[in-house]
Amino acid sequence: MKNLFLSLVVLATIFLFSCNKEQAGMVSNEDEAIISNDAAAEVATESTDYEVELFTGSNESINLASSVQKSSSEVLFGGRYRFGIPPEVIITTTDGGFPKTITLNYGKGIELSNGTTISGSIFITVSAQPRTDGAVRTVTFNDFYIDSVNIAGTRTMTFSLNEVGNIVNKVVGSIVITFPDGTYITRETEKIREIVAGLDTPGDYSDDIFSITGFTNSVSSEGYTFSNLIQEPLIRKGDCRFIVQGIVTMSKNGADFAELNYGDGTCDDIATITKNGIERQITLGRRHRILNN
Repeated sequence: MKNLFLSLVVLATIFLFSCNKEQAGMVSNEDEAIISNDAAAEVATESTDYEVELFTGSNESINLASSVQKSSSEVLFGGRYRFGIPPEVIITTTDGGFPKTITLNYGKGIELSNGTTISGSIFITVSAQPRTDGAVRTVTFNDFYIDSVNIAGTRTMTFSLNEVGNIVNKVVGSIVITFPDGTYITRETEKIREIVAGLDTPGDYSDDIFSITGFTNSVSSEGYTFSNLIQEPLIRKGDCRFIVQGIVTMSKNGADFAELNYGDGTCDDIATITKNGIERQITLGRRHRILNN
């Protein structure tokens, strides 16, 4: 009987040790919430950057986007929007030169063909002729939302060409992402956004491809400080509301704790978190509250 008792104690100890070890290696609720919320913020800011590029990336787009040429604007940009009507565009300038201030007004909401709804206004100050080396676009927001996520703050996009002739924008800024429940993330970003394909087919957004590298440092209203570092470029396609490919390393309090993989290029809302070899799938764009394990 004594030997049986000792055997049961040993087995129970091994079982508890194994469970604790497994839990220590798993993705916690806190980890999942941090990563999911950061990914939701990434989706929202990338959608915003796409709109800015669409309407101010060239002289042609600026000219056709003006309210004076609304019919031409609808022809060029209408395919991106579910009902064919782009945002109202107002251009303010001095003697037709630069800088120009361009307002994109989405009103109470305009739905994109990919299902995203944009509302509010974006203000863009363009310092010089588009596609001029060093030209800067300064972007601010007024009551601006991607779906139900509010974006406030300032971003700058500085133009250059890389060694293969692709358009590259260095995106730097500090923005606040506020979720419907009132919690928010303050994000300090430095990224390189390269246009890989699609520029030669204006009006066709299905072949637009963007490659994004860089990092973001964030602080949440719930008291968490965390960062993401893009290890493999994030890939965004013009006709998909989500990032479709790329790998990001997440860190908290200066230490890496998990990896986020956006997938193989397929347009879907699924990404995979990996921590210590253990995987968990998440739904992109979904906000999670921090929960104690």
